[in-house]
Amino acid sequence: MTVRVHLSSNLRGPTDGIADIKGSGTTVGALIDDLDHQYPGLGDTLRSGVSVVIDGLLIAHPQYHQLNDGVQVFFVPQSAGG
Repeated sequence: MTVRVHLSSNLRGPTDGIADIKGSGTTVGALIDDLDHQYPGLGDTLRSGVSVVIDGLLIAHPQYHQLNDGVQVFFVPQSAGG
């Protein structure tokens, strides 16, 4: 299953600045594991302090969220409110 991934600018270090990448996984957690395999260090970055938006919807607890083939996943910094 192919998933399209977009990384905000501050998350692109492990990808050498590439914003749009592809990964695979049936859940967000599995996708992060695959991305970490492709881009060592990216998994640690994506597991802390980021929000996950899937096809335009902010996902509150993404680790086990199921993914369908062809979805678009955005990893963005968490925003602080106040």
